[in-house]
Amino acid sequence: MLNQPAIIFNVAFPSPALATLACRNNVRLFAVTINAFRHILVPIIWWYHENIMSAPTRDLLNIPEIRFANLFDEDPLGGEFWQFWFGTVRFSELRSHFNALGESGALATELSARADKQGPTLQTHDARGIRIDRIVQHPDYRELEKLSYGRGIIGIKYQPEFLAKHRALRHLAGFGAGYYFAQSEIGMYCPICMTDGVGRVLERRPKGPQTPLYATTIAHLSACEPGELWQGAMFLTEKQGGSDVGSNAVTATRQGSLWLLNGDKWFCSNVAADAILALARMPEGAPGTKGLGLFLVLRREPSGNSATIRIHRLKDKLGVRSMPTGEVTFENTVAYLVAGENEGFKQMTEMLNLSRLYNAVASVAGMRRALLEALKYGAGRNAFGRKLDELPLWRATMADLVAEHMGIFVLVFETVRALDRADNGDEEARKLMRISIPIAKALSGKLAVFAVSEAMEAIGGNAYIEESILPRLLRDCQVLPIWEGTTHILTLDALRAIQKEGSHEALFARIRLALTHVKRFDCGPVKARLDDDVKRLDTLLKLPAELQQREARLWLEGAGRTLTLALLLENAAHPPLHKACLAAYKRLAVRPTGVMPVCHGNPAELVDTEAVLLRCATRQD
Repeated sequence: MLNQPAIIFNVAFPSPALATLACRNNVRLFAVTINAFRHILVPIIWWYHENIMSAPTRDLLNIPEIRFANLFDEDPLGGEFWQFWFGTVRFSELRSHFNALGESGALATELSARADKQGPTLQTHDARGIRIDRIVQHPDYRELEKLSYGRGIIGIKYQPEFLAKHRALRHLAGFGAGYYFAQSEIGMYCPICMTDGVGRVLERRPKGPQTPLYATTIAHLSACEPGELWQGAMFLTEKQGGSDVGSNAVTATRQGSLWLLNGDKWFCSNVAADAILALARMPEGAPGTKGLGLFLVLRREPSGNSATIRIHRLKDKLGVRSMPTGEVTFENTVAYLVAGENEGFKQMTEMLNLSRLYNAVASVAGMRRALLEALKYGAGRNAFGRKLDELPLWRATMADLVAEHMGIFVLVFETVRALDRADNGDEEARKLMRISIPIAKALSGKLAVFAVSEAMEAIGGNAYIEESILPRLLRDCQVLPIWEGTTHILTLDALRAIQKEGSHEALFARIRLALTHVKRFDCGPVKARLDDDVKRLDTLLKLPAELQQREARLWLEGAGRTLTLALLLENAAHPPLHKACLAAYKRLAVRPTGVMPVCHGNPAELVDTEAVLLRCATRQD
């Protein structure tokens, strides 16, 4: 710290020449004056040095510091959606869970940044040279596990008391609260997804000799205490096929009541998981996916089983770097048969569908965090004599992004609600889910990358620096259109659902149902879009197979937008959501698909939507 006399001398004689002259002429009067009034002058000059000379003022700094205490509290509009979908009484009982994970999301921000920069490492051998294949995680990653698993992000969905009261909306509660944690940590949201997925597959198996084993595994998967928790994984793809799972070559050999797996798995996320679902080819099984069985591999059962799972290396990924993804070889690994030939891949789709929904929620969460960062920044940043959020083009761009987020939010969570209805015996919801999951996952993944990039641009250069969360969000979101099925794979999956199950009829019926709830609004544009979707699909299905594939993605994106618009109108019928949903509808109705330039249609006619959307997107203190 500078001494006070030196500061006083420098302030009194800012010019070196004047200081020299004063010293040479022994200006005793100055010294006497300073001494006489030092009790007044010293504090004044000290304050001047500390606040004026040594540090820039807030106005000169002009870089808003963005911090959040609770991401759920920052989302009042989201709260209105949850209350509408759950009902006031039920949501009042679940609010504490949402609040806890909203706080976790905020607390995770800095932990996630460090866990991303100092990612997992593979320790292949111990000090004695014995092969151990151990994943070493940064301590902050372990703290993130406490903030998620420890606060019931999975556990709540398997608690008997919760299920007794809220089973009908089980997935909405799980995904809804988890959405706030995923806004900070998409990397760990992947293991969370797979842990839930393994639990779901085992829970839905018919009772039999392995039921006690499944029950024990589920109890560990849903545990909140670190010592009791088993995390899950899905070892699906192999290097020769990737998404072409029918080319898988890992073999399963029967040994009494157990099975031994042998072969290589190429892309194994959460590679150190305790409970793994893996596909393997049955003895003398049919070619393609029909010959695959589904197996449960437990690292701790039987003792020593972990030593038969060789981890060769960890993937050096573009994003989600906090979570370990590796290359694995099974070497006579003990496994338990979950579903055999003709059934194995079908049962894996239970987990795959759930993981695609997790992927879609992660996309919406990444968009939301990017928007929140940009909106808070715009409210505190001065440019061209005004706040950023007062500049017309900035406002128009952000209003479009808020509208896109609101649209994909209602689409993804309508799919979550369809899963809840399907699990409770609604066959129409099951058919809807069969097509809405690939639509929701495809559209949300593509949109997340675009939206985070656009939010980064709205902030400018400060968002391109690694001290901001935006670069990590952009890297993390880039995986979302790829994992759990690329956009092409999802398009083909939707096409199969249409051809084999007629799932498009459930989609069209859901759009019509949404419009019947709308009494005060003009539904003409949505009805016209629906008619067009029906006609184009009819034409598409008459084309040769190769042309069907080329046309299918365009149809999927258009039909997804039609469903989004119908859902916005349906939710606008709820008074607290009325203005926001109508404003989003108005902007999206003139934007055929999400990745588009700012303000399609006539920008002047959309000005009135800006204030509504920008105001509802953040908490107004």
